[in-house]
Amino acid sequence: MITNISRQLTTGALAIAGSVAAFGFAGAAQAATILSGTLALTGTAEIDPWGTPNPMLKPLNITAVNGATGQFAGVTTANISTPASFALTGTGTGMMSMFTAPSSLADFISITVNQPYPIGPGPGIVVGNITSTVAFGTDMPSGGGDGTTTYTVTGTMLFDEPNGYPDLFGTFSIGFTRSVTGGQVSQSYNLSLQKSGLTVPEPSAILGILAVAGVGAFARRKS
Repeated sequence: MITNISRQLTTGALAIAGSVAAFGFAGAAQAATILSGTLALTGTAEIDPWGTPNPMLKPLNITAVNGATGQFAGVTTANISTPASFALTGTGTGMMSMFTAPSSLADFISITVNQPYPIGPGPGIVVGNITSTVAFGTDMPSGGGDGTTTYTVTGTMLFDEPNGYPDLFGTFSIGFTRSVTGGQVSQSYNLSLQKSGLTVPEPSAILGILAVAGVGAFARRKS
C-alpha cells in the first residue's frame, strides 16, 4: 500500500512538474507577443515600364514615415534602411498581369528601435526578411504615352529581433507606382509592415515541451 501511494505521489509530482515546465515555455512565448507593431513608409523609386520583361523594382530612399506603432513608435526615416531592390519574373501585358516575386529575400530592411520592455526589447536593430506570396501589376494608359503602372507584392515577414529576443512573424505589402504625365515621369513606392507578435519556435524549446509531455504521459501510464 505504502509503495503504491509513494508511486502515485511520484507520478503526480512528475505530472505537475511537467505541467509547470510546459506552462513555463508557453509563458515565455506569451511574453514575446507584446513586441508587436506596425510601420508605414514611402519613398522614391526606379521602376521599369510596363511590358519590360522581368521588371526591376528599386527603392531609392525613404522620404516619410507615415505611421509607426508599438515597437516601432518613434522611428524616423534616419532609423530605417532603404528596402532592398528586387526583380519580378514575368512580363506585363494588357491591363493586369500576375508575376512571380523572389520566394525569399533576406535583409530586406533594417529598423533601429529604442522601445524598452514591455513595448520592445530595448535599443537594437530589427532585421526584416521577406517571403513573397502574391505579385501582380496593372497598367492604365491615358493616351499619348501617358498613364500609370503599378506593381504590388505581398507576403510574410520574419522579424529578427535584437538582444536575444525570439524571431517574430508578420506580414508586408509593398506597392510601386510609375506615372507618366505630359512626358514627365514620377516614380514612388509605399511599404507597410505589420508584426503579429507570434514567435517563431526555437527547436530546443519544441524538444523541451515534447520531452516534458512525454515524461508526464509515461508517468501516468506506469501508475
